[in-house]
Amino acid sequence: MIIERIKTGLKKRKVKVFLVFLFFSFLAWLVNNLAQTFVGTTSFELNYVNVPPEYLLVENPRSELRVRLRAVGFQFIGFGIRKKSIQINLSDIQKKSDRFYIPPSVYRKQVRDQLSNNMELLDMDNDTIFVKLTTLESKEVPVLPKLNITFAKNHTLMDSLVIEPKTIVVNGPKSQIDTISSVSTSYTELLNLTTDFTKKITLVKSRELTKTNFEPTIVTISGKIYKFSEQVFEVPVTMLNLPDSVQVRMFPDVVQVVCQAPLEVLKKISSEDFLVLADYEKIEENNQNMLPVVLREKPENINSAILRPQEVEFILKKE
Repeated sequence: MIIERIKTGLKKRKVKVFLVFLFFSFLAWLVNNLAQTFVGTTSFELNYVNVPPEYLLVENPRSELRVRLRAVGFQFIGFGIRKKSIQINLSDIQKKSDRFYIPPSVYRKQVRDQLSNNMELLDMDNDTIFVKLTTLESKEVPVLPKLNITFAKNHTLMDSLVIEPKTIVVNGPKSQIDTISSVSTSYTELLNLTTDFTKKITLVKSRELTKTNFEPTIVTISGKIYKFSEQVFEVPVTMLNLPDSVQVRMFPDVVQVVCQAPLEVLKKISSEDFLVLADYEKIEENNQNMLPVVLREKPENINSAILRPQEVEFILKKE
């Protein structure tokens, strides 16, 4: 019984050894054969590069190219696992009438140049590749800031916002460029400001502008903030266009100008720096005993100036 078991075990071991040798023999045969050169067909993926700068590729032409190669067996196995990508250089594009194309002789050379040394291109599709391009156009458009700015008490903006750059260049097909008259920034909130600020903000491009580019895509917006004071100036009202035969009395004949500006600016201002006018010719237009007054002159470096009141009563006396 024991002897029979030993014989059976030996037979099984011989089978296993045989199978191992058979496997390695097959593997050696396979490696040897795959290392040989074969002729076969495969497909390459086509990627289009170097579009001429004055044009835009509207849609990709053919995406695959069928080729016949002489190559090592391992390489054909690699093509089966992952397709090889070939770049088609559109800087070699040709034009006839309104059609753009790449002849087989041109892209055949491009394909051959991208093959490894142990590959030989024997044959391939000989169809002309037609490419659909559209002319790119460009123009300058203004940047419109989309901001919500608030200031702390007694603070305000000095002068106006500074946008850099004020205009940008948009590039794209004419059908899209013609729809653009300005470009907005993304919505930004700057709240309760007390100091100068500088903010980089991205420009907004609508989803429809798929083929259009902005240059630049980010702008800088800045502003100077100052703390202001308030002062009231008493300014006499001057009557314009008053006939020699008429006398007029105004109530009041002196109005207040409420002025906001930095304290150091207010210290240099006097009532003589303002000119408040009433126009006699407005009397007949109004046909009432109230006459509007306007602030005709004021210092340039103040933030605001408000008249109180903005109308005066009058009495006429004709000689």
